[in-house]
Parts: sequence; C-alpha cells; structure tokens
Amino acid sequence: MKKLRNVYKKDGQDRLLPRFSLFVFDRSRTVAIIWLCLTVFGIFSYTTFLKREGFPSISIPYTIIGGTYLINDAAKVDAQVAKPISDIVMKDSRVKTVSTQARASQFNVVVQYKDGTDENAAGKELLQDVRDANVLPKQVMLDAQSPKFGFTERGDNLVVSVYAKDGKASAKDLLAQGKDVASYIKSQNFSEIDSVSVVNPFAEGKDPATGQAAAIQTTFDRYGQRADNTNSFYDSVSVGIMQHEGTDVIKLDDKIQSTIDTYNHQHAGSDYHAVVSATYASDIKDQISELQKSLLEGLLAVLVVGSIVIAIRASLITVISMSTVLAITIGMLYLFGYSLNTITLFSLILCLGLIVDDTIIMIEAIDAQRRRLKDPRETVHVATRKVSRAMVAATTTAALSFAPLLFVGGILGGFIRAIPVTVITSLVVSLLVALIFIPFFARYLLLGKKQMGERNMHEPAAGVEARIASFIGKPMLWAKNSKRRLFAVGGLAVVVGMGFVVAGMFIFSKVTFNIFPPSKDTNGVTVSMTFEPGTTIQQAEAIVDRADDLTSSVLGENLTTASYFANANPRQATLTANILSYQERDITSPEIVDQLKATFDGFQGADVKVGQLDIGPPASAFTVQLQTENRAAGMRLAKDVNAYLQGLELTRASGEKAHITTTSISDPSTLSRSEGQLYISVTANFDADDTSTLVTLAQTAVKKEFDTNRLQQYGLADNVLNFDLGQEGDNQDSFKTLALAFPILLFIIYILLAIQFRSLAQPLLIFMAIPFSLFGITLGLYLTHNAFSFFSMLGFFALIGLSIKNTILLTDYANQLRREDYTAVDAAVGALAERFRPLVATSATAVVSLIPLLLSSPFWEGLVVVLMFGLLSSTFLVIMVFPYYYLGAEYIRLRVSRKACLSWIVLSIAAAVATARVNPVLAAAAPIVILIIQIIISRLTRKSHQKKLFR
Repeated sequence: MKKLRNVYKKDGQDRLLPRFSLFVFDRSRTVAIIWLCLTVFGIFSYTTFLKREGFPSISIPYTIIGGTYLINDAAKVDAQVAKPISDIVMKDSRVKTVSTQARASQFNVVVQYKDGTDENAAGKELLQDVRDANVLPKQVMLDAQSPKFGFTERGDNLVVSVYAKDGKASAKDLLAQGKDVASYIKSQNFSEIDSVSVVNPFAEGKDPATGQAAAIQTTFDRYGQRADNTNSFYDSVSVGIMQHEGTDVIKLDDKIQSTIDTYNHQHAGSDYHAVVSATYASDIKDQISELQKSLLEGLLAVLVVGSIVIAIRASLITVISMSTVLAITIGMLYLFGYSLNTITLFSLILCLGLIVDDTIIMIEAIDAQRRRLKDPRETVHVATRKVSRAMVAATTTAALSFAPLLFVGGILGGFIRAIPVTVITSLVVSLLVALIFIPFFARYLLLGKKQMGERNMHEPAAGVEARIASFIGKPMLWAKNSKRRLFAVGGLAVVVGMGFVVAGMFIFSKVTFNIFPPSKDTNGVTVSMTFEPGTTIQQAEAIVDRADDLTSSVLGENLTTASYFANANPRQATLTANILSYQERDITSPEIVDQLKATFDGFQGADVKVGQLDIGPPASAFTVQLQTENRAAGMRLAKDVNAYLQGLELTRASGEKAHITTTSISDPSTLSRSEGQLYISVTANFDADDTSTLVTLAQTAVKKEFDTNRLQQYGLADNVLNFDLGQEGDNQDSFKTLALAFPILLFIIYILLAIQFRSLAQPLLIFMAIPFSLFGITLGLYLTHNAFSFFSMLGFFALIGLSIKNTILLTDYANQLRREDYTAVDAAVGALAERFRPLVATSATAVVSLIPLLLSSPFWEGLVVVLMFGLLSSTFLVIMVFPYYYLGAEYIRLRVSRKACLSWIVLSIAAAVATARVNPVLAAAAPIVILIIQIIISRLTRKSHQKKLFR
C-alpha cells in the first residue's frame, strides 16, 4: 500500500482530488446541508420554478414582407411590386437570400438573414427602406412580420376555433364572431398574452380603379372533432394567441380553457361555438409524464441491476446519486434561463444513460476497497486515488463529445442548443456528485463497521465476475513467456476486433440515411392538398369538404380534433388531425397514413400528400428550380423535367430501390423569383421516407439527365438548373457541420488524453472503443429498421463518452500497475481483473436503464438503439480483445520512438482521409497498413545498417 501511495505522490494525483474527497468526507454535516439545499432547489425548480413551454423560444432569421395590390394581374404585381422590393432588399448586407411570389392581387417577399441578425429590427428597417424608396404604386398595402414557430402561419402559440354549430356559415359572419371571441379574451387582461386576434380570411386593400377600400377572401378554415361517436367538420375561423416569451403554457392553457367555457356558457343560445383547438399543453403534460415514468423505471432498473452486479447498498447509493445529479441539473437549467420544454425533456431523458458512469465507478471503487481495509476514511482515500484520473478523463471526453452541437447554426442550432447545455451540465455535476456526495452517502450506507472487511462481504456476483475475468485473461498468461504465443493470441485478437469493425462498416452501407425520419408512431397525421392552377376559393372549399369526408371515414374513432388553422387557400390546404394516443390505439400512425393514401388514390381536384405529424420538421419535397426570364422555354423544360421525374427509379447505396410517386409544376398564374431571378419549379415526392438520401440521388439524376448539352437545346444557359431542398437543405448544412466537427473533436480529445496519460500512442489505443461500437450501432439500426439520423447521431455522441470510458478505465489501471514494475502482460491481466466489475456494472446499468425509454415511446427508438447496441458491442470487444491491443501498444511503445509514432499518426490520418471517399474499409485499414510498412522499413534499415557495420 505504501508503494502504491508513493507512486501516486510522484505523479501529483494524491494532491488534488483524493484530498478534496477526504476534505468533504470529514465534514459530513456541511455536506448534508449542501446536498439537501441543492436537491430541494432542484425539486422546486422542476415542480414550480421552471416554465412549461412547447418548444424553446428561438429566433427565426426571416422576415416576410407581404401585402395586396388589387389589380388582378400577376405580371404587374411582379413587375411593379415584388421585383422592386426584392431589388431594394438584396442591397442589405445582412440579407442571405430573397424569394418572391406574385399573384393576381397579392405578393410575398421572404427574406432570410445571415446568422446573428436581429430579424425584428432588420425587418422594420427593410420595410422603412422600401417605403422611403417611393417606387411602389400608391395603392399597394404592405407590412412586414418575423414568423415564429406555432400552429398558424404567423406563429400563434394557442388557437381557439370558432365554428358554426350547423356546419355552414359565411366567412364574414365567422369573422365577426371570431372578433367577438378575441375581444372577450382580451377583456380578461391576461398578463401572459402578447396579442389576441382573429386570423382574417380577407385581404384588404385599395381598388386601383376607384381608389376605394376593398377586400377579397384569400383563405378559409374548417374545424373537425369527434363527439357522440360521430366525426363532424364545421366551417370555422381561427383566433390566434401569442404568449409572452417564457410563459408557462400549461397555466395559460388552463386559463384560456376556463375563459372559453365561460364564453360558451354566456352565449349558449348562439349559433356558434368556441373551442381550444391547438395548444402545446397536452403534449408537454404527456412528455412530462413520460419523462417521470422513464426516470422512475430506469432508476428501478439501476437498483435491481446494481444489486445483482455490485451490492444492494451500493445500488441504493447509485439511485440516490443519480437522482441528485438530475435534481441539480434541473436547478442549473432554471438558473441558465431555460424552460421545461420538448428539447430539455428530451435532454434529461438522454442524461439518464450518461450519468450512471461516474456514480457506478466511484461506488464500485469504494465497495472494492472496503473488502481490503477497515478504516472508512482510508477506504475513500484509496478508492478516489485509483479512479479519479479515469473519472476526470472519461467525464471530460463525454462532455466534449457534445460540444460540437453548441456550434450548429441556423434554426436547427437554435432548437437543439439546450441539448448540449443540459448534457454537459449533467456530466460535470455527476463528476462532482461522485467526488463529494458519494463518499458522504457511503459513510452511512456502505462503510459501517459491520460492512468493512472481507468477512462482512456477501456478494455472490463478485465471485462469478472474478472467474469470468480470470477466464478471459488466461490466454495472455498462457502466452506470457513466449513471443510466438503472444504474437499468435494478440494477432487473433486484432483480427477479431477488426473483423467486427469491418462487419459494422458493411452493415452500415445497408442502413438508410434520413436526418429527421418519421417516427414509428405519433399522435397526429396531416393531409396536404395542392389544387390545380386556376382553382377558385369556392372550388377549393368544395374539394376540401370532400377530402374531410374521406379523412373522417378513415380515421373513425381514432380522430380527436382537426383543423386547417386558417392556412387553406385556392392554391393549397393542409389539414392537421390529432388522433388518439398510440398507447390507446390498436393501429399505428404509419398504418393510418397508408390507409389514407389508398383512400385518396385517384382523388379529383387536388394532388394529395398524406404524412404523420412529427416533432421534427416535416419532410421536404424535392424541388427543381428553373431560373430563366424566358417563360416559354422555361415551361417547355419544366414539362420535360416533370415527365422525367414521374416514376423515376432511384437506387440507394445498399442496392434497394425507391421511386418518385407524384410530380407537379408550379402554378403558371404565380410568378416566383429567387435572388431577383424568375423561376419555374417542378416538385416531386417519394414513395419512401429516407428523404435525405433520396433528394441527393434525385438531384444527381436530374443533373446527369439535363446536362449542358441538353439545356442548350432549349436555348437556356447551363446555370438555369437549381434545386430548392427547403428545410432539408438547412438540415443537411447543419448535419455537415457536425460531420466536420467530429474529427476536430477527436483531435481535441486526443490532445487532452495525450497530456493526461503522457503518451502519444495511448490516446489512439483508447479511441479503439469508438470503432468497436460500430458493429453494434449498425446492426441495431438495421435490425430495428431505423435510419441513421440526427437523433442516432446524438446517440453516437453520447456513446463516444460511454465507450471511451471503458478503455480509459483499463488503460489507466494498467498504467498504475506498470508503474509498480508489473510486466505488460501482468498489468493487462490485473487491469482486466480489477476493472471488469465496474465495466460490466456501468454498461449493464446504462443499457437496462434505457429499456423503459425504448419501450415507452417510439420517438426515442433510434437514439436508444444506438446507445444500447453500441454500448453492448463496445463493452464486449473492450473486455475480450482490448487487453491484447494494450499489449501491442506497449510492445510498440518500448521499441518505437515518439518521432516514429508521430509520423505514423500523421500518415495514418492522411491515408484514412484520402481513402475514405473511395472505400471506408480501406480507411479503417489504413493505420494498420502504414504500421506494417513502417515495421518493414525499420527492419530493412536495421539489417542494412548491421551489414555496413560488419564490413
């Protein structure tokens, strides 16, 4: 023991964390007060302080300048209004893109800003610039607004639908009734509300011929619900409510519901009825309930598994510690100014599988030392000395794994910012809890006189674990004194490990790619209709009524409510239908979508697209933009592109086929511009949902078919062909940011590990845990039919820290034994025997704690599959073959200079990058090939040198 203590003092480790743990261990009353205060504050933050929101409040870098010019001529609206506004706006350096749409009497100019722009201030300034330019006709009425995420196009957080009880009513009567409801809500003077107003179905302006005020109906609405075992749809109008930023949506919803009930009671004899048709409150309640259920079930699973793998008292400390970490993290979220919303709830659930590591490692170390020692204080001291370095390295690595998410820009970056903040906070808190509170908990639950010493230990699992570790280490001991045997078993281990890695890469080619794939089941579906050009608003209403009847017949008893939220117009309409919770249905939402698609097959009057309502952004259609002022030539090309895309077969990398199902050409009566250039668009939809893969394949196919020579046949330049991927394009840009950040992240982690382990080679050895997890990740996604997506990428980032933790534990303890003059073989075997238990305990508890989450909600499935299968794969290979990799690294370290090692690292990275695009397998094999070449050159050089000396 003294020898080991001296070793620690030499490297300075005994001066920091172990002494800190002893410092707090000796002050139990102070620690108890701190623990109680932090935990209570976290509980109150969760139950009282944190506001409940649907989604985090983020800025959308857009301004929409829109209005009316009642001239009934799209060409004049484009030339006299939309084009001049576009020219003025594009001169502003803050503007990123500008697109316009001009119709018979209306126009829209959509302005996207560069990152960091205050869209509210910029929008007001742009609107003033347009007015100051004085280039628009006097009859033009325009305004600017910055859109927000919400239920209506303008971003309302809550919607009240006012509908006619007998089903039918004129738009003017509905508008008047909607204004009355809005006035009544305003009269309540709710401090949480910014604005209440009816979404006006009429566009108002001045008639150029008379100069008098005029109005034309541009939108309409419907509200549907199931009552008395019958589905009914009604003519309606939407009253939108904008809430203050940070308002508790659940409390506001309760107030609005009560207000509407009172209004209906006061107008019981009216022909109209009001109802809250859209609110985030129910979703947040469901998510909070799901979070609580998953956390309780996960903690119970940890308690059971910990009792089996370690000890009952130790598992109890684990549960208390994890609960403490979550409570403190929630308290920190409140202090950081976050709310309890969809993203923070998601982050807290994700944390459940991450925070178990530090707690298990520390508890197991204390549990192991109490067998050998009888003094609680010395037990804590020695345990902390043994694991503190590994804990700091593992926690730092795990926290850094999520750092790239902090730098994702755009709308996606604003949405997910809370994820890395929450996860990194929880990881740091888990380390502090392990060092401060776990020794305190252990003092009273694990380190009593009756629990100290070998005689007082009654843990059947410990003997089983020891025998398994001994069995795994036998081949190394058998080969200990023979280089041939060592090379044989070591070579076999390397082949097995690389075999799993190559197999994982092979399976990966069969996994689909989709940044935001549809969930396996959701509680909502959408029916989107695109009407034929020239459709009047009366014709559109008649088509919608037929579509509502079909939708109602398919949904049946599964329908709860439905609405168009005032977005239906003569060009398009989208019905959002809420259905029973998937926990109450016998049929899944994808099955409902398939039934609706079959029902709408051959539907007359509109092109119908059916999808499900997901938390992520809706799948983007594939759109080809043909930018040209020559409308005649552009329309000929658009028709040919449209014909080419119809039924086009797309072949994925795995060999599987997909097809384009429906296509359409933009309405000729609408003139659209992008960056001031007129364009005609061709839109296509797919028969599969891996949108990210298919839009790329379709883009490549169109470019190949309509090359420069083909475009010249239409008299058009080669730059006429462009693509608008919508939100999918922004998502892909954000995803590329993560892909680019990944190697930078690994480099930073490598530098930190190199400093901590004082080695250039050992960080690379530790990184082997990442490719070891690849087999499990790809196999899990393939078997469960999940795409590699943004959520699986989050799981992968989480897995980096979890899997590297295993190799850090083994490497760190092996280094400790090497400093005690153990041979490399004895150090590897000793590290496996000593760390086998925490390796199995942390991985088993993390996997089991995630099972309730996997079973409770289909939304989390992709992320949980990556974590569970990747962790199982990595842990298995780390236990079975990693010790042999350690032996190989030690062999090389003793025989290869740091200069040679550094050159191998540089050459390996260069070779891997160069071959990655050609073949991922070659990229994975590049480091080994470079190593073999270096060994051969080294041997030849050595022999040549020896011959010269001999002569």
